[in-house]
Parts: sequence; structure tokens; C-alpha cells
Amino acid sequence: MALASFFCEFCPMMKRRILLHLAFWLAYALYDGYLAAPMSGSSFSSLSFWERLQLAYTAELLLLTFKIPAVYLVLYVLVPRYFRNKKLFAFFGSLAITAMIVTVINQTVWYKIIYPIIYGVSSPEPSANFAHALFRLLWSLVDVLMLLGITTALKFFRLRLQAADRERQLVEEKLQSELSFLRAQTNPHFLFNTLNNLYHLARKRSEDTPDAILKLSDLLRFMLYECTTPRIRISQEMKVIRDYLELERLRYGDRLRADFQVEVDDEDQPIAPLLLLPFVENAFKHGASESRGETCVHIFLSAKNGSLDFSVENAKDPNDQEITEGIGLKNVKRQLELIYPEHDLRLDNQGDKFVVGLKIVLNNPITQ
Repeated sequence: MALASFFCEFCPMMKRRILLHLAFWLAYALYDGYLAAPMSGSSFSSLSFWERLQLAYTAELLLLTFKIPAVYLVLYVLVPRYFRNKKLFAFFGSLAITAMIVTVINQTVWYKIIYPIIYGVSSPEPSANFAHALFRLLWSLVDVLMLLGITTALKFFRLRLQAADRERQLVEEKLQSELSFLRAQTNPHFLFNTLNNLYHLARKRSEDTPDAILKLSDLLRFMLYECTTPRIRISQEMKVIRDYLELERLRYGDRLRADFQVEVDDEDQPIAPLLLLPFVENAFKHGASESRGETCVHIFLSAKNGSLDFSVENAKDPNDQEITEGIGLKNVKRQLELIYPEHDLRLDNQGDKFVVGLKIVLNNPITQ
């Protein structure tokens, strides 16, 4: 099955590469053959334009029999052996030798085959007109170098694209690994905090303990089975927050005043899972749990036109001037950097209250 899967993936790629190579050689043959067409001279005055093109393209097909192997020698032997290993002198030296050999073969084919056999004219003697022979040799060398240069440049461009693609994949894999690690840390941290709530209820022998366990079960089911995807619906994140608030109300009873205001135009908008809950946890752990009197937590969530505004405000001890960040808050800040790099997060210690403000663009995450 693995071998069949490999061929299913490999064959379309090979087919595409073969078609690209064929298209290149067709374009080159049409271009180079037209340049070599005998459009002047009394020897071809009786031939029509199309007959002259036919002669030129026949000659071009003959020339391609050694030009094509030379190109692939450079691309698949010289480049991997020398250029990739930073042996530039050996690479350019081998390239120059290859170009000179191809040029000599090219001139020999012109004088021995194309002129007398294909064109049906007598071959010009190089010794009779040295300047003309030198010009043709240099022109042939330029033609060969241009072909080898263009194909090598295309090869380098393709290698650069492959390297960039591999680098992008490595970055994405690193980001995903880091996100998985952060989420793996966040879930036990959440479980630990929630078990603390159950512990307080159990110590008071509260009748709400079974309801709290049921709520916790629902939250754990969500984390185990629905938070494994990169994105969830914002309605799911809202439900988690509401369930968590219910757990906290069971713990704090009448001394907790908590409200959750929502303004959402589309509850199916995607959001990274458990991105907002740590801010709510932080409000209770470092706000409500440290207060012996009445405590307040106000949560506001607005998601309109693909933009999210989220704020959490909790009462705190006015004498506590330090902004406390637990593991959950540190992790979610790092997740925001990875998933929504253009986010705006504000942590504001205002004396008797602590305010968190978050703004992100939901439909513009860095990873999909």
C-alpha cells in the first residue's frame, strides 16, 4: 500500500516535469531553428519560405542530439557533484570544457553533415576565410554557452524554490510542534486548577460537587476530542468559557458576580482552540481566589467582520501592584505570537482591578 501511495504521488510530479522539459526543448528548437534558417543566398533562391524552414528544423533536430545530452550532463552531473559541494572552480571549469567540446562537435556537424547533406551546398573551407570561420566558431560558442547558461539558471532557480519550500515546511513543523507542546502544558494546567475547585467543594461537602464533576467531564471531553484540530468554531470556545464560569459559580457561590457579554455576528468563525479560556482562568486564580469578600469578573467578547475583541476584567487587591502571569497566561501569549502574529494584547494593572484586552483578526492566522 505504501509503494502504491508513493507512485500515486510520484507519477503526477514526474509527468509534470517531463511536460515542462518537453515544452522547453520545443520552444528552444523553434527559436534556434528559425535563427539558423537559410533565408538568403542564391543557393536557396528557388526554395519557398516553408521549404527553408523545413531545412532549418531538420538541421536543428540533428544538433539537438548532442545539445540535449550536454545540458543534462551539466544539470544532473556537474551541478550535484561540484556546485552543491561549493567546488565552484571545478564546476565552472567543467562547464567551460563541456561548452568547448559541444562547440567543436557543433561546427563539425555543420561542415560535414548539414551543409553538404541537408542543405545540399558545398561546405565553406575554414582555411579559405579564416575571419568567417572564427566568427562562426565564436557564434556557435555563444549559442552553446547561452543554452547551458539558461538551463543552469533554471536549475538553480528550481533548487532555490525547493530549498525555500523545505525551509517553509520546517518552520511550519517547528511551529506546530511548539503549539502542540504549549497546548499539552495548558490542558494539565487547566485540569489542576479545576480539581482545586472540586477540592474546595468537596471540603465543604457541597451538594454542587456532582454538578461540578459533570461540568469538568464535559470540559475534559472537549479538550480530548475537539481541541486536536488547528481551528474550532468560536461558538465552541464560548461554550467552554460559559461551562468554566458555571464551575466557578459553584465554588464561589453568592460572593461571585460574573458576567459574560457576547456580540458575535457568525458563531461558525474559526479560532484556535482554548485561546481565550486561559485569560478567564487567570482572572479567577489571581483575582477571585485571592479575595475573601465579594469578587467580580466581567468578560466581553465581540467577533464581527472577522475581527475579535476580547476583554477580561477582574477585581484584585489594590496593594498587589505586580501583574501575575501563570503558566496558562504565558503559554497563550506564546500561542498568539505563533498563530496570530499581528495580535494586540494589553495587560493593565489598574490598582483594584486587572484588565486583559485582546484583538486579533480571525480570518488571517499565520498557520492554517
